[in-house]
Amino acid sequence: MFCPQCGAETREPIKFCKRCGTNLRRVQGVLSKGGATDWDRAIVEDWREERDTERKKTPEEKRLNEIKAGVIVSCVGLGFMLFFNLLFGAIANTVSGPAADILRSLWAVGLVPILVGAAIIFNGLFISKRIVELKRRQEQSDQPMPLFTVPNTSPVARLAESSQPSISDYSITEPTTTKLREPVPASPPRDTN
Repeated sequence: MFCPQCGAETREPIKFCKRCGTNLRRVQGVLSKGGATDWDRAIVEDWREERDTERKKTPEEKRLNEIKAGVIVSCVGLGFMLFFNLLFGAIANTVSGPAADILRSLWAVGLVPILVGAAIIFNGLFISKRIVELKRRQEQSDQPMPLFTVPNTSPVARLAESSQPSISDYSITEPTTTKLREPVPASPPRDTN
């Protein structure tokens, strides 16, 4: 099969072209069906893949993407504001009267995306940060408690205690039986007949 984007030939069934990254699953679907009827399904599959990768992101990654989007929106708003100021200022110089004043004030339209971007940044920096902390605390509290704890002693401390019998850290019965002073004889079983 040949990649439709760069023309690289591949003999193995791979998902994406190794050279340019084009989705080869669409090409395989079209070749297997003999026509372009499989494009809708390929688009839906791509959408599902993107949705699944978005779901796999951690809350911290989502928060950082939100801050990044806020910065981008604010910069776009600043660009619009500067562009409108230059454009409508030049047009206002050719017009006289109250229309010129209206044209000169249209630069303020760029304030809308700046304020929206500032709100997104604020949300990412403060509100989403608290949500991430709450989720992290919830995940920590949902983790099961360990069934046993391993003592945090060094090998040197264990050598100093060599007079005591060796106790396995994972044994259930040995710590309790070493506490007994002498063997306790078992009583004979009773006959219940």
